[in-house]
Amino acid sequence: MNDKRHLHVIEQVPVDYYQKGIKRNILQRFWHKNKLAVVLSLIRFKPKSILDVGCASGWFLSSLVERFPKARCCGIDIYSDGIKHAKKLYPRINLKVADAHKIPYASNTFDLVVCTEVLEHVTDPKSVLQEIKRVLKNKRNAIIELDSGSLLFSIVWFLWRKVNGKVWNDSHVYPFNLRKLSKMITDCGFEIINKKKFNLGMAMVFLIRKNNE
Repeated sequence: MNDKRHLHVIEQVPVDYYQKGIKRNILQRFWHKNKLAVVLSLIRFKPKSILDVGCASGWFLSSLVERFPKARCCGIDIYSDGIKHAKKLYPRINLKVADAHKIPYASNTFDLVVCTEVLEHVTDPKSVLQEIKRVLKNKRNAIIELDSGSLLFSIVWFLWRKVNGKVWNDSHVYPFNLRKLSKMITDCGFEIINKKKFNLGMAMVFLIRKNNE
C-alpha cells in the first residue's frame, strides 16, 4: 500500500484490538464470531494450504488453524506491529509483513485464500484480487468478505466510530456493495460460486473460484 496517510490510520489500531474486542465487547463478538461461522460453512474440503490476506494480529487465522490443524497456514498484513504481536501469540503460524497488492508468494501456491474486511481498506482492490488469483491454485477457492455498504451498516458504522471505533475513522478507502463487488470479482476472471449477506445484511461474503486459464 502506497498511501502513507492510510497506513497511519491502520497503525492507530491497537495490536490486540480483535482479541480484546471479541472477548470484552458483545457487538464485536457477535460480528466476528458470525463472520467466522459463515466463512467456515463455505469451506467444503480440507485445504492443505491457506493464506489469510490482511490477517491483522491473527485472531481469524488462528481459528482456521484450529479447524484445519494439518494445513500449512500463512498470513500477511502491512501492519508490522500487528504481525509482531501475532507472532508472539501464534508462533506456529507463518506470518509476514507484506502489502496485499504484492503478495510475497509464488503463483499457484495455495488451496484456499481468505480475505476478510480488507478490500475496503486498500487503495487498489482490483489489484489485490488479481494477486489473490495469482497465488491461488487452479480450480481452488477464495473467500472474500466485507461490509455490504447497506444503510443499516452505514448507520451502525457511523455510531461505532463515534464511540468504540474511533481508530477506524477515515479507514474505508473504497466503499462496496453487492453489485459493485460482484462486477469487480468477475472482471478479474473469477467464477462466483456463492454470495450472500449476513449479520443483519450488514456484511457480505463471496465464495469464488479460479478456473484454468
